Amino acid sequence: MANDVGAVPIVAVASGKGGVGKTTVAVNLALALSAAGRRVGVVDADLYGPDIPRMMGLRRQATASSVTLYAKPGAPGSRLEAVSRHGIQLASAGFLIGENQALGVQAGLAQAITARLITQTAWAQETDCLVVDLPPGTADIQQFVFQMHARQVIVVLVVTPQVVAHQDVRRLIADLDRHPATAVGGIENMAGYTCPCCGQTSPLFPPAPAADSIWGRVTKLASIPFSPRVAADADQGLPVMVSRSSPEQVAAFESAAAQVQRHLGQ
Repeated sequence: MANDVGAVPIVAVASGKGGVGKTTVAVNLALALSAAGRRVGVVDADLYGPDIPRMMGLRRQATASSVTLYAKPGAPGSRLEAVSRHGIQLASAGFLIGENQALGVQAGLAQAITARLITQTAWAQETDCLVVDLPPGTADIQQFVFQMHARQVIVVLVVTPQVVAHQDVRRLIADLDRHPATAVGGIENMAGYTCPCCGQTSPLFPPAPAADSIWGRVTKLASIPFSPRVAADADQGLPVMVSRSSPEQVAAFESAAAQVQRHLGQ
């Protein structure tokens, strides 16, 4: 029987700007938490770019004629069905529309869809945490999730080394100060380039100056180097925690997951 997830804690994966690999981090962090024994549900709340299905090897090509924003509890078909993949369960806006369609909705409707994904999904098995992939920035969907008082909400920030990424995440941290959600740390993605030939890692971006960096305000949970092999696998629906094609990345995600676990349930 599907469980009531009203009290299940949320691990919100957030970023200040797009293009930093936030969804990739969300997917692999969820897989690492699952490998560590957590029963994980993943909610793809990036309504404007719901890429988690494709990253997990799933596609919906059929065009949707409508999207249900609200269903009366207990009515037939009122709950969304989760999809199981690689040992975790997924609920995504990408399952509601075709891959060539867009959810161009206003703020209130975006929050309604997000609420439906989080609270009206019938998970096939019990979950003890939900990893929620948020859109970049601090707009309406983020505000809805950060203000969910009925459950614990912890936030993992995703940033790349360059200064503009840190600048935008500092804005996100400032916004979090107004909410009950707690930032437990950040993951530095694309922290160098791992050469597929020699295995050496070189910088991809100049690092943010200390005065502009977020690392004086939040804990760095892990640094993830960029790997062309991992990127190619991901395009085929094989996240690195499944393909295991980069031991450095696998170890980094496992370390981040272990640190996140210490905050769950506190």
